[in-house]
Amino acid sequence: MRSIKEMLMNLNCKNFLECFYGLNESDIDVFRILVQLREAKIDELSKALKKSENSVYKSLQKLLMAGLVIRDKKLIEGGGYYYTYKPSNLDEVVAEMHKVIDAWYVKIKSTIDEFAKEFRKADIVVK
Repeated sequence: MRSIKEMLMNLNCKNFLECFYGLNESDIDVFRILVQLREAKIDELSKALKKSENSVYKSLQKLLMAGLVIRDKKLIEGGGYYYTYKPSNLDEVVAEMHKVIDAWYVKIKSTIDEFAKEFRKADIVVK
């Protein structure tokens, strides 16, 4: 397990997405290609990444759950449908990330303060 200090020192966009959303390298590759294409079907992403459709589908499900991707249902004239995927609005994603980080910061700061309070109590008892 890496420390918070170590993560901060080695932070880049790729591992940031891994840490923030629990994504793996394959998921991030799917997201990057989708950003470039702007909208795509699973088979198109599969060909662009040279990965199986099943692998791409699994990554898309994780990206959907993270809120990084939107799925649109398209109707086929004469019956049937298919899905396309596109990246979520960047401004909305960034705003949500800020909310999460702000809440995390408050929680961590509170936990540190509780730690200090407990440590001080223990120190008083020991003396």
